[in-house]
Amino acid sequence: MNKRDVYLDYAATTPTDERVVTAMLPFFTEIYGNPSSFHSVGLKAQQAVAEARKAIAHFLGAHEDEIIFTSGGTESDNLAVMGITQLKAHRDAIEAQSGQKIPHVITSAIEHHAVLEPLLALQKKGSIELTILPVDRYGQVDVVDFKQALRPQTLFVSIMSANNEIGTIQPIEEIGRALLRWRKSENTPYPLFHTDACQSAGYQPLSVEKMHVDLLTFNGSKLYGPKGIGVLFVRRGTRLLPQMLGGG
Repeated sequence: MNKRDVYLDYAATTPTDERVVTAMLPFFTEIYGNPSSFHSVGLKAQQAVAEARKAIAHFLGAHEDEIIFTSGGTESDNLAVMGITQLKAHRDAIEAQSGQKIPHVITSAIEHHAVLEPLLALQKKGSIELTILPVDRYGQVDVVDFKQALRPQTLFVSIMSANNEIGTIQPIEEIGRALLRWRKSENTPYPLFHTDACQSAGYQPLSVEKMHVDLLTFNGSKLYGPKGIGVLFVRRGTRLLPQMLGGG
């Protein structure tokens, strides 16, 4: 009897769909220009990048200029965490409104390490105060606990939309609405809200407006796309400190 492999680890990564491979092939051999160049080959590549950005913006219900391409989910998560918490303008604003020099961050105990590790590193350096919310027996954050954790110096919140190990879906829309009410009552644009949606893309509808998020991460390898491509949605008006300099 012939044996065949049965792959059951799609939560970790997926094979690249043949249609995706076919669509990508011209950019290895024919349309290989630098999209920042002004010659014809570069302009064709630039058009392809623009079309990809437009499609992803439509997928998220976002604007095209709110889409940043990265090398994957880890880079997107790190850029969100470090880019917000290390930007001096955000830290100064928090200090001005709360009187506290060290900003406060809220996350959950079951976040991906691409979120938890940079936050723990910042906490160790004394750059942030960190609240790690526990989860219940089903792996879900309690929204009441979340509301109680909010402080005038809370700068940033990162709660994943679906967990990569147990699949629990978090109440992101409810958390987002709670943050909108907090901002209105405190007359502040903070805290900024990030969700790691790497496990949700392709399985749940992702509307940045309905979720009320300021930043959202997902990657290609978990929804039949290529390895080495990620997205960070950054809402208009949200400023980030770049983590890589030069190169455009």
